[in-house]
Amino acid sequence: MEEIFQDNAIENPQWDFIPEQQLSAGQILCIISRMLVQCNEVYGLHSIKLAYLASEIAAHVNWDKRINLSNTVLLALLQSVGDYHFDSEKVIPREDLTSRQIKERYSYAYAYLKNLTPLGSDAHALLFYDSIYNPDVAKKMVSMEYASIIFTADHILNLLEQTNFAYTEMDFEKFGLSRFNPKYVEIFKTIDANREVSRNLRLTEDSEHKVLLPCERELEKLFLSLKFSKSDSNMLFKLMIMILDFKSTVTVWHTIHTASYAVSLGKYAGCSENELNEIFTAGVLHDLGKMAIPQNILEYPGKLRNWEYNIMKSHVLKTEELIKDLIPRRIANMAIHHHEKLNGTGYPRNLSGLELTKEDQIVEISDILSALVDRRSYKEEFESQQIIDIFKEMTRKGELDENLAIYIYDCFDRLQERRDFYSRLLVLPLGTVEIEYQEEMYLDPGMN
Repeated sequence: MEEIFQDNAIENPQWDFIPEQQLSAGQILCIISRMLVQCNEVYGLHSIKLAYLASEIAAHVNWDKRINLSNTVLLALLQSVGDYHFDSEKVIPREDLTSRQIKERYSYAYAYLKNLTPLGSDAHALLFYDSIYNPDVAKKMVSMEYASIIFTADHILNLLEQTNFAYTEMDFEKFGLSRFNPKYVEIFKTIDANREVSRNLRLTEDSEHKVLLPCERELEKLFLSLKFSKSDSNMLFKLMIMILDFKSTVTVWHTIHTASYAVSLGKYAGCSENELNEIFTAGVLHDLGKMAIPQNILEYPGKLRNWEYNIMKSHVLKTEELIKDLIPRRIANMAIHHHEKLNGTGYPRNLSGLELTKEDQIVEISDILSALVDRRSYKEEFESQQIIDIFKEMTRKGELDENLAIYIYDCFDRLQERRDFYSRLLVLPLGTVEIEYQEEMYLDPGMN
């Protein structure tokens, strides 16, 4: 392949390259579901169980061609985003919430899924959370059918857990399932006749006492089999970043900026288009494990104590857990090597020298640059000369490759411009979500 840059590359780079992320929609959904568990284990495991059960029911609907398995799974997996938004790390049982608080959660989830996912208007299903199934309405609005599948599954989960998975026929009436389309209840009874579906929903332990949820593996198989358009896959890729906002808005922007710097730096360093796409993808993935870090540590407005810093450092291994066995090893390494140093003083594995590729170093340098340029809870933005001096000191110590760091010195301002350009490719309209949520809540006279 012809070299991207000639001798005058720094003076006159060709910026016609638009990066393409390298993950399938199925891989992204697997990562998102794992992120939800890292953020809040109770809500996350419930979302996985609900998505599995709803998908099992939807897969057996053969009389309504409007029902789309992909949409059912998205709705079920993400119907609790309102709980994450309002509760984050806390767990508040639904029975302890007021009617207004429940409406807040579903109204936010509706606005979120409508604007940030491929669901569009089908997200309206979440606004039927307290409605009795009406077949006449359902004929006109498929969202009521989706709602009936999801909330039937949700009530069945409650039934299974309350009866310790030893339910009887009478329990279906007792747990309020008569409110939903009876066809979906009958589907569950049929597919669970031998209790296989129920078993997949039970937490178990392996020989090493590791907690397992069998349906999690089944759900990930389903994710990987689903077909989405390229534009929908790209939207889910951006959603994966936005989900970080449940823990830290700063981390969202750091992720976006790191990926943007990485493409720009890789361009200057003469990477091929395929390498740039991989670097871009790794830049987005590199800090997703921060979903597992407690918020009070993640956004602490000062210097962390040693034990807190050790917890913070664990985000790299948490990222590795999120992408394990899902993505190409080359991209995974770029993501999880972003705190390693050429002289072996980095973490978590003290890699050095030839154990780190040029692409690994590009993601690392981009991560450092974003951390120094961006405002954080514990610091203001650094001045450009201060940042350059820090990089020069790191290269003097042998931590970074001078041949890559030199682009920070020579192209600092242009890297900032390209960061802003590429960042726009990764942003989804969270502001619109907030506006539509507010409209849904406060234009309803009954809620004022």
